[in-house]
This record gives sequence, C-alpha cells and structure tokens, in this order.
Amino acid sequence: MANLEPYVQSPFNKARKDKFLLSLNFPEAIKKISNKLDRSNRAVIPDALQFSVYGAVVPDIEIAAVNVRYSGQTYVTSSHVREPYPPVTVNFTVDNRYNNYWVIYKWLSIINDPKTNVYDFDNLTESKKNISGGRNLELYKANLSIFALDEYDKRTVEFLYTEAFPTALGGISFNHRDASEIETNFTFSYSQLLISLVEHVDSL
Repeated sequence: MANLEPYVQSPFNKARKDKFLLSLNFPEAIKKISNKLDRSNRAVIPDALQFSVYGAVVPDIEIAAVNVRYSGQTYVTSSHVREPYPPVTVNFTVDNRYNNYWVIYKWLSIINDPKTNVYDFDNLTESKKNISGGRNLELYKANLSIFALDEYDKRTVEFLYTEAFPTALGGISFNHRDASEIETNFTFSYSQLLISLVEHVDSL
C-alpha cells in the first residue's frame, strides 16, 4: 500500500538556478562522424558539451483559454490546445580547442551544408530510408534533457525536449583588450517538452 504521509523537508530547502545538468544524446547522423580520439574536420567529439554548459531556459507552458458567447454573456473555457513551444537558447563556454563549438557547427552543417546549401551533403543518413524511399529526416534530431539538482547535486526533475535540433549558433567576439573566456550560445527547437520527477533509490 502506498505511503500517504506527506514528504517533510526544511522550509529553507529552495530550488536554485545554479543547480542543473544538461544531457544531450546526439542524433544518428552525428554519431557516424563521432570520434573521441581523432580531432579532424570530418569528425566531432561527442561528449564535448558536457562540461561547458552554464545556462539554459525552461520555456513557458501555455494552454490558452477561449471565449464562448452564450445568451448575452461570455464564458471562458479551455481551448485544450498547447501553444507552440518557443526555441530554447543554451549558453556555454567555448573550450580552448573549440571542440564543443565544432559539434554544434557540424550538426548545423548536416541540416544545411555551408558550401553546397543542401541537406546532408555527406550522405550520413543515406543508409536509412523512410517508407517513401527518401532519406529519413528524423536522423538529425535527438532528445535533450535538463535535470534540476538538489543541494546534494542529485537529480530531482527532468525537463525532456524531444526531437531537438539546433537552429542557430551564436557568434564570437574577439577582442585584444578582453582576456576573459569566450562565451557563446546555441538555439534549438523541439517537438515536445515532457517534465517528470526523478526518483532516488538510496543505496543500502
């Protein structure tokens, strides 16, 4: 039988903005050019973003209301329709080898090659066909998760962005008078935002 007693914690335990973790599963097309040992113009280091992300945004969730006129009055009811989610921008610090910047650049290059202006110029998705016989466009999408952490750095809530893919990569401003770390961002779009609580299993 489920325990119905409320969970008790200190009122001083508050969620903090600096407690989060971003987890990104790269799409099949990126996995084909992933190489943890070889740094080249054709390969990417798949885990390059794990240690450099410092900011992210959880968007507003909206289910709009609609006005229904009846007998001289106006009633309000739910539209039962979720509004489209806005793109999300993630900030990150560029590493000294530009490996994390390169990952997003190559991902965007699969979606639109900068030289030929076509999708998947290197035929990374050629081996998998969809039902109609063309290349499967879903192979450039992947799931992305942002985990909120508690004061002990344990995962408490997961914000899962399904079928995510980058739409923009931020610029870089070089300056001889500024010796600070290079910071930029990338923006991604996605189909759904799914939120779930993360259960902890205490070790014996």
